[in-house]
Amino acid sequence: MQSQVILCDQQTIYAMGCSLLIKDNPMLMGYQCIDNLKELKIIIEKDKYPAALPMILVADSALFDYGYADGITQIAQLKKNMSIMVVFNEQDDAHLYQLIDNGVSVIVSRNVSNKEWSKALEMARLHKIYFCKTIADKVFSMVNHMEKIKLIEKVHQLHTYDKYILLRICEEASSKQIAYEVGHSKRTIEGHRTKMMQKLEVKNLAGLVKVAFVSKLYDHYLVNPGLYDITACVKTSSL
Repeated sequence: MQSQVILCDQQTIYAMGCSLLIKDNPMLMGYQCIDNLKELKIIIEKDKYPAALPMILVADSALFDYGYADGITQIAQLKKNMSIMVVFNEQDDAHLYQLIDNGVSVIVSRNVSNKEWSKALEMARLHKIYFCKTIADKVFSMVNHMEKIKLIEKVHQLHTYDKYILLRICEEASSKQIAYEVGHSKRTIEGHRTKMMQKLEVKNLAGLVKVAFVSKLYDHYLVNPGLYDITACVKTSSL
C-alpha cells in the first residue's frame, strides 16, 4: 500500500531536497512540506488525508520541545496517526535518548546519505527499526555510558563498610587482614565480598577491583581518605 509523506522541517531547502527522493519511490504517493507541528495538528484534525492511506511523518528533531510536559507525550500522540522518521540535529545525546524512550524507532542524522535516508523512510513505512550509522554509533556509546552510570549508582549505594572492604581489596589486603582491621571474622568479610559480587554482577575479585576503578571509587578514596575512616566501619556489618 502506498503512503503519503509529510516533511516537517524548519530547513526548507533540506525538505525540498528530500522531496526529490520521495518522488522516485513508487511506494510513496505525494508529499507535503510544513515547518511546524502546529500545522501538522491542523492537518490531522481536518482529516485531510483519507484514513485508508497511511501517513509517514519525517520530522526535524528540534521541533520536539522537551522543556514542557506536553513535549514528552507529543510523539506518542503522533504515533497514533502515522509512522515517524526523525532527522536528528547535533543536539545533546539526552534528546536522542528521549526520542528512543518515547518510541521513535527510525532516526537519521542531518548529513546522512541519500541511500540511508531512503532506507530509513522505507523502514518507517514498514514500521521497522532503523538507525543510520552515525546514530547507531551514538546509541552504542550512549548505552555504554548508561551502563557506567548504573554501575556508579550501585557503588554509591554500598554501605561504608562494604566500600572499605572493596578499597582494601584493591590494595591487595587479604580477608584475614581486613577482618582484623574492622574487628570481625574472616567469614564475615568473605560474606560481604560475596554479596558485593552479586550486587555488582561480577564473578571474582578482579571484577570487584575493576568496578572500583571504573566507578572512580578508588580515585575518590585517594583524594578523600578521611571519608573512608576505618573507625566508621568497625562493628557495622549487616551480616
